[in-house]
Parts: sequence; C-alpha cells; structure tokens
Amino acid sequence: MKRISTVIMLLLLLVVGAWGYNQYMQKVSYHRYLQAQYDRSFYQLVNSIENIETSTGKLMVSSQENTTIPILSDVWRQAFEAQENLSQLPIGQPELDNTSKFLSQIGDYSYSLSKNVADGGKLTDKDYKTISELHNYAVYLGKNLQDLRSKIQGGYDLGNLRKKGTQKMSQIDSKILNVNMSTVNQQMSNYPTLIYDGPFSESQAKLTPKGLTGGNVSYDNAVSIARRFIGKPMDGATKYSPNNGKINAYGIELKPPQNGPSIYVNVSKKGGHVIWFMDQRMVSKVNISETQALNYATKFLSAHGFRNMENTYSIKANGTVQFNFAPVQNNVRIYPDIVKVKVALDNGDIVGFDATSYYMSHVNRKIGKPKLTEVEAQSKVSKNLKVDSERLCIIPLDGGKEVLAYEFKGTYGGDTFYVYINAENGTEEKILKIIKTSQGNLTM
Repeated sequence: MKRISTVIMLLLLLVVGAWGYNQYMQKVSYHRYLQAQYDRSFYQLVNSIENIETSTGKLMVSSQENTTIPILSDVWRQAFEAQENLSQLPIGQPELDNTSKFLSQIGDYSYSLSKNVADGGKLTDKDYKTISELHNYAVYLGKNLQDLRSKIQGGYDLGNLRKKGTQKMSQIDSKILNVNMSTVNQQMSNYPTLIYDGPFSESQAKLTPKGLTGGNVSYDNAVSIARRFIGKPMDGATKYSPNNGKINAYGIELKPPQNGPSIYVNVSKKGGHVIWFMDQRMVSKVNISETQALNYATKFLSAHGFRNMENTYSIKANGTVQFNFAPVQNNVRIYPDIVKVKVALDNGDIVGFDATSYYMSHVNRKIGKPKLTEVEAQSKVSKNLKVDSERLCIIPLDGGKEVLAYEFKGTYGGDTFYVYINAENGTEEKILKIIKTSQGNLTM
C-alpha cells in the first residue's frame, strides 16, 4: 500500500513539475517576445532620430526649393515614426512628455515650412536659427539614445529596460525642449495644423475649455473617479504632472496587480471629468476584427455617457485600432467634439481614451437650417473633384469659431480629398487630403 502511495505521489509530482515547467517556458517565451518588440521599437526610434539629425543638418546648407522641400518632408515623416515607436517603449509616460512634444513640434514645424516653401516662400534667418536649435536637440537626444542602446546591447533585459530606461529617459527628457519655441508657434499660426489621426482631431489646441461642468474636485476624489472609469482592480495610485496646458487636470498613475504596466489617467480639477487615459500594456496578437473592436468602443462610450456618437475615422497600429467619434445632432456631424478610443485587438480591452477636444469645445448648440442647398453648395466645389458623398457638419475655424458646412468627399488623380463649403455663404473653408502611410491614413 505504501509503495502504491509512493508511486502515485511521484506521478503527481511529475505532473505538477511538467505543468510548472510548461508555465515557466511559456513565460520565458512571452518575455522574449516582449523583449523583441521593445527592441524593435527602440532601434527604430534611434534610427528615426538619427535621420532627423542628418536631415536638419542638410537643411542648414540647403538653399534651393527642389532640395529643401523633400528634406523638410522627410523630417516630418521621421518625427511621426519616432513618436509612434516612442509610445511603444516600456517607459513611464511622464518621462516622455517633453521628448514626445519635441518630436511633435519639430514634425509640425518642418511641415509648415515645407508648405511655405512650396507656396513660393523662402527660409528666413529666424527659420535657420530655429532649425539649428532643433538640430542641436536632435543631436543631444540621438547621442543619449545611442548610449542607452549600447547599455541595452550590453545585457539589459526587459526589467532593466523598464527601470533604468525610465531613469535614463527622465534625465534626457528634462533637458529637451528648453529651446524658445516662439518662432515655431508664430510660424505654425500661419499654416494649417497637421492632423495625425483624422479630420479636425486637434482643432482646439489653443482655446479655453467650454465643456467642463461641476465644481472643483480633490485629488483623492479624482483617484476614485479614475478607478471607476478604468473599471479594473488596481493596487495603488501615484500622482504625476500631466504637463497638459489645455485642461487643468490631475495626473494619476494607476498600478495594476503583479507589477503590470501602469495606466495613466488625467482627471480635470473642475468637474472631475476623465480627459484622457492610456494603458501601456503590449498587445501580443490579433484575435478580434475591426468591426468587433468598433462595437467595444461604441459600448464603452455609451457606458460613460457619450451617446449619439458616430465613428468618423480609424487607424490600426501595433495590435490596436483607434476610432474617432463625433456627436451627431439633427443629422449634423459635430467635428469639434471629437472623442478618441483605442481598442486592443487581442481581447477588446479599451487601452486608450482622449476626450480633450470634446471638453474643449462641447456646448449646447442650436443648429439652424443652412441657407444653401446641397446642390448649391456642390456647385462651389471644383469640377475636377469627383464627389462620392456629402453631408452637413459643423467644423472648427481659427480662433475658436465654428461654422455649419457641407462636407464633400471625393477623388482627383487617384487621391482622396475632403472639401468643406460654408453652408451660409458658399465659402470654401477647408480642404483636407488623405495621405496613405505605413501606419494608416493621415489627412492634411
């Protein structure tokens, strides 16, 4: 009997041991997969920064339109790709704020300069001075990223990249963007803002928020609001500076159990509204369709009080899909009130949310009847555009103004355009062009 019990015990130990070893190997395999993903994003980030450094150097010796425009366009493209790869690193979001802002501004600035040169303008002495400053910061960033890369190649594993990578990026980030950006801002005010993720997605950057309701809330209340909004068990919360001048908000880092990736949430001090959140977890595989993801995003918005929202745009990247939603009132799409939702394609989790534009611009609107009919408005559109669809919408203009317009979507020469005609007087208010990239479609 004892011998049988011993045999059974040994068999059980073997089964448990085999199961444990299998779990360990799965963990090792996933660890290696994540390490490979992080390494790829990091090396692509370094490559983009090096290209920005090279191109901004070339600009300092370029004087002809036929060379200046392609170089400026390359800086814009590399800055966008660098931002995408930066967002994939397992490094705390606060440590990346200035670096991300630097990449955004150098990309937008180079885009506006390329538009200026294409319209017959020339780079001024102030432009060259600003380019020189931005070049120096690109050199500084590139040098420090190279140093971090050599340390990673020297044996940093995933854990070290999380800890020491965050420490290193914090040191780099604190010295980025000390450059006086007044020249950049002045230049940018003269040209259309580059839209990274759909029509009018960043239209309210310089205004005062209109959509915040309620009284001021404390930090502790904001933490409770953030926890309820995320709807997942969290071990703790840490305060961080959100570095967001648009809406005065508490920055809250929520820490999941078992040392999972942090979730960063911004909660407005006025009213306690969740303005923005980002879950930094990696998405390892794609298990659901974009249609299913849209359903998850729509239900999420409805559950949080955003109803009568219509999907206007989507872009897929790194195992996620981001949807832009706009409210619809009396069959009129309201572009200033854009809300963005990012869905993980492995299990449908909501891993990103941004209602900044919504809270910046949302008011109770009285939408009147357009003076022009659809036919009258379309007569104002170029005959070269083959119109595929049309609808009424409200679009933002400079200075916080809004206008009721007809949106005409069409094609010309193989390219897709959106043309916006003022529904009151027939003025051509905006033209947006769809640009296809490896990350999806952009508009400008």
